[in-house]
This record gives sequence, C-alpha cells and structure tokens, in this order.
Amino acid sequence: MTKRYTAAYILNICIFILTLFSTISMIIGFQFMGDIKVLSSKNLAAFRYFTVDSNVLAGLVSLVYLIYMAGNKKDKKSKDSTTSLPPKAMPLWLSLLKLGATTGVTLTMMVTVCFLAPTSSRGFFALFMNSNFFFHFIIPVLCILSFVFCEGSEKKVSFKYTLTGIIPMFLYSIYYTTNILLHLENGKPTNRYDLYGFLGGKLSNAWFVLPAIYLMTWGFSILLWWGNKKLSQKK
Repeated sequence: MTKRYTAAYILNICIFILTLFSTISMIIGFQFMGDIKVLSSKNLAAFRYFTVDSNVLAGLVSLVYLIYMAGNKKDKKSKDSTTSLPPKAMPLWLSLLKLGATTGVTLTMMVTVCFLAPTSSRGFFALFMNSNFFFHFIIPVLCILSFVFCEGSEKKVSFKYTLTGIIPMFLYSIYYTTNILLHLENGKPTNRYDLYGFLGGKLSNAWFVLPAIYLMTWGFSILLWWGNKKLSQKK
C-alpha cells in the first residue's frame, strides 16, 4: 500500500503541475508545439471548452488530494511518533471527487480520440498540440492510472455513486445548450456556439445527442469505479 500511496502522490503532483502549466499557456496564448489553435482560446474564453473545465477540475481535485493526504499523514505521525506510515485510503467524499474528475477527463480524451480528431479538417494530431497535448492525452492518462491503480477508498463506494461521474458533464451541458439556444440563427445552432459540432446544425439532434453523452459518461464512470474497486483495493 505504501508504494501505491507514493505513486498516487507523485501522479497527483504531476497532474496539478501540468494542469497549471497547460491552463496558463492556453490563457496567455503560449504556443510551444507550433502555431496550431484547434479548440483553443486565449484569456477567459478558454473556459468555454469542457476540455479546459474538466482538466482544471482534475487539477484542483489533485491539489485537494495532496493537501488532505499530507495533513492526514502528519496527524498519524503526531499521534504515534514511532511510525510514519502514510494514510492508506481516501475518505468517501474525496473518492467521489476523484471519480467525477477522472470521468470528466476520460470523456474529454475519448471524445477527442474517437470523434473530434478523426473529423478535424486540420488533421488528427492537430488536437494534440500545445496545451491540448496535455489536456487531451497526458493528464487524462495520469488521472486514470492514479485513480484505478493507486487511490483506494477507506469505505466501500457503492454502485449508485457512479452517477456522480455524470455531474461535471451535466453541469457543462446546461451551459452549452443554453448558450446555443441564446444564439440561434434562423432557428438553427451555429458552429460558433456548438463548439464541438455535436448538433450538426439541427437543434432537434439535442434530443438524442444529450442522452447519448450522458450514457457514455456514465459508462466511463462505471468502468473507472469497477477498475478502482478491483485494482486499487488489492493489498
């Protein structure tokens, strides 16, 4: 368990640092892999993308994890000066935060790999350049590895809690849909506000696109929950 705790700690430090670097880079327009700007915006406009929002959430949750676990370890040492064992597992509330954040970035990565990148007019790898290299690939992979293999929960996380994985996407979908409805042109959504092109110019598509995204998100949440239950709990 100590090795897993150490690995989780290192992974969460990397997640937080890379999230901070990538977010600042996108906001200020820092291009370190060529002048390619796909699903990218400067200043606060960057936060209109679920990619950025989900990764920032993951970075903040990793920071909470680091602070909580460090404090927990310190408390253990103060109670028993003869041992310096690290905390063995997360409390339920932190496990649920981790599940929600990891589900969000998993959705970001999989939608990019399976839908956005293959249909991009700029080419597949254009969506993995600059900050998006970390947002769409590195940070999600680190989050999945840490949650599934290293971050055990001190209490059993029952199946019903997999629904918490949908919350970040559900909240974002309210903003996304509302923004489209407020900026219709001749009763149709525009690419400027349908950022990911999910509706394909037809507002009626929302009736099956939104449920499909919710189900997909829940599916990822279930897989992460199952992986965490089977792998991170092993001694």
